[in-house]
This record gives sequence, C-alpha cells and structure tokens, in this order.
Amino acid sequence: MRRERKNRLIQEKIHDPYYEDKKYPEGVICSACGAIYKDGRWIWPTEEEKKKGLSGEKILCPACRRVRDNYPAGIVVLSGTYLAEHKEEILNLANNIIEEEKKRSPLKRLINIEEEDGKLIFNFTDDHLARRVGEAVGRAHKGKLEIKYSEGAKFASVSWHRDS
Repeated sequence: MRRERKNRLIQEKIHDPYYEDKKYPEGVICSACGAIYKDGRWIWPTEEEKKKGLSGEKILCPACRRVRDNYPAGIVVLSGTYLAEHKEEILNLANNIIEEEKKRSPLKRLINIEEEDGKLIFNFTDDHLARRVGEAVGRAHKGKLEIKYSEGAKFASVSWHRDS
C-alpha cells in the first residue's frame, strides 16, 4: 500500500531581499539600465519602444539594485594551474554566455570579476547564470566542478578547479 505524504502543500520559503512579491505597474522603467516591466516581467525595450520614448515611473530593477549593493546571487570561483594557461579562452567562453543571457533577460548580469591569488571570481545577479557559466567551463575544460545552493536563500556557489 502506497502512502501519500501529507505535507505536499508546504512550500519552503526562500529568502531573497531583492525579490518583491508584488507586481509593478505596466511600463515601469529601470532608471539605471533602461529595462522595462511589461507583462509581469522585466524585459529590454524593443527598438520601436525606444523610438517612441519611454515615459513610465522610474525605479531600480532588482539586478541594478544587486549591482549597486554588490550583493550577488551567484558566485563562480575558477582556480588551478590550467586556468593560468587558458585564462583568455575561459574568459571568452564565460563572456559569451553572460552576453547571451543578458540579451534574454535584464535580470541576469555580471556584477564584476575579481582576481585573487591566481583565482578568477565572478559575481552574478542571478544564481542560474552562475551555474550555467560553471557548467560551460566544466564541459569545455573538464576539471572538478562543484555547485552548491544555499538552503533558505537564493544563492549559488560554483567552484571549478583544474591543474594541468
């Protein structure tokens, strides 16, 4: 006899200070990046919309607030002797993914890249973008890839390491 779980409707609460459980009015514009809130999500305005002129209420979108506060939702740490030898091609791969995602969604962006003790540290406004960059580097350059999601928070920590 199969038993049904009684707690199926319990949903875990994930804490994200940049997620607001509300809808903005149509046409709200991010004062920093120019993204618009349309049909319940943040998008880049079309060329036609830019030509007409955007005239909505101005606020900061969640991604721009994360950039301003330097509060990443995902971090990727790349390390190892292999990184030093192939740094340029790894950076190109990561930048291609970052640009592709940024075109699709204004909320998926790079905050910054830091270099520290031979490591490259990428800070992102989106946890899924961090995972995607880490997986792409892992697929293309092998090595040891580890992805951890924080319990109770919208945050991904990705680490990749390879020695020659």
